[in-house]
Amino acid sequence: MGDIEGFYMKSPGSCLWVAVLDDHVVGVVAAVGQQDSGGAVELQRMSVDQRYRQCGIGVALGQKVVEFAAAHGYSSVVLGTTAYSPAAHKLYQGLGFCCVGVTNGYVTPGARQCLLEQIFYRVRHHHYRLNMQKSKIL
Repeated sequence: MGDIEGFYMKSPGSCLWVAVLDDHVVGVVAAVGQQDSGGAVELQRMSVDQRYRQCGIGVALGQKVVEFAAAHGYSSVVLGTTAYSPAAHKLYQGLGFCCVGVTNGYVTPGARQCLLEQIFYRVRHHHYRLNMQKSKIL
């Protein structure tokens, strides 16, 4: 996040959107083209201010990424999440994403865990995919 413009805005395969309501940032999402994944774009950094959840902002942001994927000819949109909230998973599924796998014991890349954390702290990382050929937004 240290160089948003350089990472998300200069590459033609990537973009970042910010949802603003009454001069306040209420949400954000990014799309990052994946060179090695057979024509996929990754939905990243989806976040909506807690005070504005259940207002359609997450849906609008997710649809922006799907529209971006369609406009740029991507074959699919992928995402990974460790979200514990059932609402987050419902949002992705409502956008047309299907869960294609779960990694148990996921460790954030670059993070270190002590032995006790490795034993007791298990994160479930869900992998989702939306095939653009089956998408409602084309």
